[in-house]
Amino acid sequence: TDLAIRANMSDLARYALICQSEGLMPIVEPDVVLSGSHTLEESISVNTRVLAELFKQLTDHRVYMPGCTLKTNIINPGKDCPISYTVNDIAKANVAVLEQTLPVAIRTVNYLSGGQSLNDAVARLSAINQLNTRGPWNLSFSWSAAFQLPLLDLCKGKGGLLQLDAMRALYINELKMASAAAKGEWNGEGGEGDGDHKGDKKRKFDH
Repeated sequence: TDLAIRANMSDLARYALICQSEGLMPIVEPDVVLSGSHTLEESISVNTRVLAELFKQLTDHRVYMPGCTLKTNIINPGKDCPISYTVNDIAKANVAVLEQTLPVAIRTVNYLSGGQSLNDAVARLSAINQLNTRGPWNLSFSWSAAFQLPLLDLCKGKGGLLQLDAMRALYINELKMASAAAKGEWNGEGGEGDGDHKGDKKRKFDH
């Protein structure tokens, strides 16, 4: 609801102001979750409302925006959305919302993985960077589960022993993937169709 959005964004702005008053850089984290069956179009609408309200509240609270980092979700259809979207559709949606809502005073956006696989998150971030030809922002990542879960999978069935050599090699490869995506240079080696949302219905995305 509008009330819930306004209340939560006001709290984030208050947090940011308190951080800056103590000499700290606030990491402002609005997160619209991936769970649900909402379409990409619905996600665009909700994320636009959330980010627009966030920056209004930051302005009203007199937060110094060049001294903030935005840590937010990649705009996606819900995990259970029945409609298929390409990685390019998802990238277009994200760039459109950034251009509509994000002040140039914000220097960097660090995206959450938010339940996406690493391959999907990497493909989507790279596509966003490739399409962002006008925005001045650094678009990068702040991922934990997307990095950690594949590493933990290496230890399954190993009697509780950490597979340190294999984990080290995989982690280095994950960081190389993420670094390439943050520069728009990921070449899709993770697998065909990475970054696409696969539903059982297709329709043209036009935004």
